[in-house]
Amino acid sequence: TQEDPGDPHTHVVQDAPESKHSGTSAGEADENQSDQEQKHKTVQSQEEEHCADAVQQHQEPKAAADQPECETCTDSSEPEDTEHVETFFSTMSHRFSDMRLDDDSGIPTQEFLDSCYAIVPLLDKLGSTVFAPVKMDFVGNIKKIHQKLLSDPDGFPTLQSIVLHEVQNGVALVRNSATEALLWLRRGLKFLKEFLAEVNAGQQDIQGALNNAYGKTLRQYHGWVVRGVFALALRAAPSYQSFSAALVSIEGDELKRGFTRAMHRDLGVYLPAMEQQLAILDHLYEEYNLESDEVV
Repeated sequence: TQEDPGDPHTHVVQDAPESKHSGTSAGEADENQSDQEQKHKTVQSQEEEHCADAVQQHQEPKAAADQPECETCTDSSEPEDTEHVETFFSTMSHRFSDMRLDDDSGIPTQEFLDSCYAIVPLLDKLGSTVFAPVKMDFVGNIKKIHQKLLSDPDGFPTLQSIVLHEVQNGVALVRNSATEALLWLRRGLKFLKEFLAEVNAGQQDIQGALNNAYGKTLRQYHGWVVRGVFALALRAAPSYQSFSAALVSIEGDELKRGFTRAMHRDLGVYLPAMEQQLAILDHLYEEYNLESDEVV
């Protein structure tokens, strides 16, 4: 029905134009806002995780460095021995390695002689019967020096003081002097040192070790008679097993896993001290031209 245009009270109703902002409802606007906030939180969370990873990567090396090493992971070249073994050289009453030298390398007379006496049983362990002549000569030289010490204990505190006294009095080269006794005692000690060094190096042929030591030290000073005595003694040398059994404090300890290491341990302390003192005496005899090539 069309209204009369002439009627002043009649209005034509027209559709209002669509607003440019009326295409989104209030609910949709809230939803969009929620999506944007969610995206913002996601980005923020990713940034925080990235930062946390960066911090962790920076701290991990330090934590690893600060972490104590695991004891069970420690590599050991040798298994730890659970059985402690004492040997002849760790239970001696006197040892060269226990001696304290004077400031000028003076060797205390009484302590040196005590250490020499303490090694005499080693000759018995090699063969008390066949090594009896060697032992007799060895002990005889110790006694000669001891008699010199007893003649003036305060005047002969060191081996050097004995030798110098006899040099000054012109009796150093006289037969049966303390200087001559020390010369042969020194040679006997060198023989034992070389033998023990062979054993410590792994030589299990006792006869071979003794023969090598004799050739390096005493043989050149012995005539054919004395060489024959030594040859007899060397042929009667014990086996390695028998010799080892004689070097332990408790019977059967030579069969323990720790025996070999104990021998290396004790000889590693004993032999260097013995060698040091023999070297000092070598220098003393060279300085005063007291060496002798005489064959006995």
